[in-house]
Amino acid sequence: MKRQARRFAASILALAATAALSSCAGSGTGADGGKGSLTIVTFGGTTGEGFKKAVAEPFTKATGIGTQVTDPVDYGKYTAQYKSGKVDWDYADFEGFYIAQHLGWWAPTDTGIVKYKTTDTIDLPGDQPGTDDLLPGGSYAFTIAYHTDNDKPHPKTWADFFDTKKFPGKRAMYNWPYGMLEAALLADGVPFDHLYPLDIPRALKKLDTIKDDIVFWNSGAELQQMMSTGEADYAFAWNNRIADLQRKGAPVANEWGQNIQDGTYLVTAKNNPQAKDTMKLFDFMLQPKNQASLAERTGYSPGTKPGFALIPDKDKQYYNVDPKNLQQAAGSINLKWWAENFDSTVEKWNAWAGQ
Repeated sequence: MKRQARRFAASILALAATAALSSCAGSGTGADGGKGSLTIVTFGGTTGEGFKKAVAEPFTKATGIGTQVTDPVDYGKYTAQYKSGKVDWDYADFEGFYIAQHLGWWAPTDTGIVKYKTTDTIDLPGDQPGTDDLLPGGSYAFTIAYHTDNDKPHPKTWADFFDTKKFPGKRAMYNWPYGMLEAALLADGVPFDHLYPLDIPRALKKLDTIKDDIVFWNSGAELQQMMSTGEADYAFAWNNRIADLQRKGAPVANEWGQNIQDGTYLVTAKNNPQAKDTMKLFDFMLQPKNQASLAERTGYSPGTKPGFALIPDKDKQYYNVDPKNLQQAAGSINLKWWAENFDSTVEKWNAWAGQ
C-alpha cells in the first residue's frame, strides 16, 4: 500500500528497472499464448521479497512457468491496461476496495485448475457483497503500534491514540484516507456498526485535533523506519510491518484492541491472455504449505484455515486472523462503500493533508 503518487502515476522507468531487478529464474511458456512469463506485482519491500521467495520461485520450479516479481501496485496503470485490452500484469496484490470497485473485470475461477474448498476460507468480520465467488488472498489489520522498551502505558483504543495529553508524543499516520478515517471516527465515539457511510468532515475534524503531532508515512518501509528510529512514539500501522520488526528483535509491538481488519482476493483480468496459467498460480498459492510460507515471509495472514494451521503456534500471535486478535477487532473495512466513494474521498483527503 503506497501513497497516491505510487497508485496513480508510477514512473515507467522505475517500473522497468524494478522488473529487471526482480525477475525470477525460469522463462516457461504461457499456456494461453501470452508473453510466456507471469508478472506478479506487489507493494515492494519485505512483501515483494516474500512473494518472490514463497510464490514466484517455487512456482516456476514446480511448473516450468516463468515468473517475475515487480512493484509497485499502481491502480491507474492497471486500469489503463485493462481498458486497452493489453493486460501485462497477471496477478497484482490489489487492495480489496479496488477489486470490489471492478467486479465485472475478473475472470471466473477455473475449477478444473483451482482445487479449492470454500469452507476453507477464513472469514473476516462483516459482509462484503459481490465477493463470494472470489478466491481469498491474504489479510492484515490496521493496529496501534507502540514501543516496548519503556514503562509507559500505551494507547489501547483509537480514543487513546488521539489523546495526546494522556499519551504525549508523535503519531506516525498513514498519508491516505483508507482506514485512517475509520480510526478517527472510532476515536470520536462512533460505533463501528454506524461508521458507514463515513462522515468524512467529522473524521477530518477529529484528525485536526492532533495534526501538530502527526508525522506521515507513505510506505511500509517508512512506517518501519519511523518506529525503529523513535521518530514516532506510536503509529497507525499495518500489523505485518510491525510484526516483522518485532520478530527481528526491535522493541515494538501491535496493540490489537479495536484493530481494523482488511483482506484481499486472488483475481486476474478476464481479458488476460495468460488467465489459464494464472489460475495455476492461484492453485499453487492456495496450497496450505504455500499459504503458510507466504504468511511467514510477508506477515500477511493466510486466507485459508489449513494454511494458518501450518504456522507454528508460537508465531500465530503475530497474525490478524489469530482468534485472540480477531476477537478484539472493531470490524472490517467496508469494501462496497470504498468502491463507490474512493475517488471523491481521496480528493477530500488530499485537500486536508495538503493544508
